[in-house]
Amino acid sequence: MIGYYDIHTHILPGIDDGARDMEETREMIFLAYNEGIRHIIATPHFESGKENVPAGELCRLLEEVKKEARRTVPNMAFSLGNELLDSAGILEDLEEGRALTLAGTRYILVEFYPRDSYSKIYASLRSYLTGGYIPIVAHMERYDALRKKFRNIRELTQLGAFFQMNTSSLADGVPRRDAMYHRKLLEEGYIHFLGSDCHRKDSRAPLMKSMFGYLWEDFADSEIGKAILERNPADMLADKYI
Repeated sequence: MIGYYDIHTHILPGIDDGARDMEETREMIFLAYNEGIRHIIATPHFESGKENVPAGELCRLLEEVKKEARRTVPNMAFSLGNELLDSAGILEDLEEGRALTLAGTRYILVEFYPRDSYSKIYASLRSYLTGGYIPIVAHMERYDALRKKFRNIRELTQLGAFFQMNTSSLADGVPRRDAMYHRKLLEEGYIHFLGSDCHRKDSRAPLMKSMFGYLWEDFADSEIGKAILERNPADMLADKYI
């Protein structure tokens, strides 16, 4: 394996609540490289009806980031998308090009409010699928409607949605009961993608393998680990249905 994918990051400088400037972006990329990450998808926040940074400006910034990265980590790949806050206007924003899919594919990264009802999450995901998109639910472990509700999780998977977990949810500082639940989600195949959801170099950093501690090698070598770390992201970037 050449390296890992981070499909959920806020590394673009001066955008939303992510990296504050290009210097911090450089440091975050270097941290990611040392974590074994070799493909980063920048996913700045997008909220329908609000003043979002235009897609063209995001593309320009990503090109600057690529140029800077080539000086120190020339084999790091980059793609662009948005982390979309679920709302009724998102489909129109996608069709009009104001909001971005992941790397130009049919896949979209969607977040919800933590206390959104299950019926709202289900209806929204169904509308994205009907609209021709493949939704990936960002940091799925945060939502009350899904927490330890495996029937709901299975139902959404059967609907056609996929789930991303934040690597920080596996860290040593996470309460033991929560950490055990998060590992259960991974080990039983409920999670399809991992992302750091990194925002800064020193807090919510772009960490991957260090979040697993001594369990990393076993996970990375397992069939589920290979799917989450390698096959699923590669298929997503190729616009294949995983």
